[in-house]
Amino acid sequence: MNPAALVDQRLVRQLAQAAAAQVEGGGLRLLGEGGLLQSLTKELIEQALELELQEHLRGDRPGLNGRNGARSRRLLTEVGPVEVRVPRDRAGSFAPRTVRPRARRLPGLDRLVISLTARGLSSGELVAHLSEVYGVELSRETVSAITDQVLDELAERGRHPLDPVYPVVFLDSVRCGRSGGPLVHLALGISADGGRQVLGLWPADEDDRWPKVLAGLAERGVREVWVLVGDTTSTLAEAATGRWPQTVVHRSATHLLHSALRHAPGEDWGPLSRDLREVCTAPTEAAALERLARAEREWGPGHRESFRVWRAAWPQLATGFRFSPEARRLLAGGGALERLHARLRRIEQAAGRVPDERSALKRTYLALTALESATGAGQPWAEDWPAVREELRRAAHTESPTGHHSSDAPHH
Repeated sequence: MNPAALVDQRLVRQLAQAAAAQVEGGGLRLLGEGGLLQSLTKELIEQALELELQEHLRGDRPGLNGRNGARSRRLLTEVGPVEVRVPRDRAGSFAPRTVRPRARRLPGLDRLVISLTARGLSSGELVAHLSEVYGVELSRETVSAITDQVLDELAERGRHPLDPVYPVVFLDSVRCGRSGGPLVHLALGISADGGRQVLGLWPADEDDRWPKVLAGLAERGVREVWVLVGDTTSTLAEAATGRWPQTVVHRSATHLLHSALRHAPGEDWGPLSRDLREVCTAPTEAAALERLARAEREWGPGHRESFRVWRAAWPQLATGFRFSPEARRLLAGGGALERLHARLRRIEQAAGRVPDERSALKRTYLALTALESATGAGQPWAEDWPAVREELRRAAHTESPTGHHSSDAPHH
């Protein structure tokens, strides 16, 4: 039998025996002090350390090195604190990978802290949760230091090369909550296989940064963007067509929704945004106008300003009906940007406003990672993605009379 299988069977038997003993003692506890997984984690770590030391000593000349006892170390893990014995060698050259020198936490705990923070727990709530459930004591300063790691990850991600072609790129500016604070520019792409990618985050420290954002994407290898979804300002349109002449610039429904919702009370934002979004996904422009009129009647005079914003932008929205309903649903963002804004508002309610630009970048990136890990992430946004992709490609490669492309192009 495979030795690894024997080890697995032995661990399973030990786990079952320990579970039975806990049940007889009054109850089964998995996590935290005295938890079943805590003792199992201790054994697994110590066995891994022992195997690493054996491998290390085999690499030295016989007689020149050997065991030199072990030192006790308390590790904070995702299943609770664990006291382990870290073996040493006489030469002092043993540097295990299982437990790094001077490490007091395992990476799994850091990932847990980052995940819970991304899902909206404040530092205080997180500290209390770890203490109550896992028996792990962390300070708020340690939690902040752990979550700061994502800034290094974001910087590293910003250096990675991008795909040469993106059928769709969404540009948006997000603010970490309703009560103000620094803006963050976001580029979200849909790749050739239909998957979603975060292309980058940038601090919005200038009045107009979009040309620099587009230049940054081009420097990282982007050669074609078929449809760019943004605020359709002249600066963005000129920067886009100057960088990628065939790009279609399409009005962002997300930006328009935000403008309309500013005139509505917060409790109406969810249902009102759903009604307005249904306007964009109507099969024809006539059907869309009918839906808009019906929604305006149902919401009544108290929301007149929200619908005034929508009607004022109708000439820009109407040009989008050159696309099929499924393509328009995709260009509306699939709700991803709205979910991001909603998550940032929830985090602000729990953790308060961000004090500076660096904190805004961190919070936005954490919120994005939580959305990326949600069920269904990575799946194509359109049911018939090959057909939608071909439709977007044709839109970008159809010559317009001026040589530039925008969603004002005539229907074909």
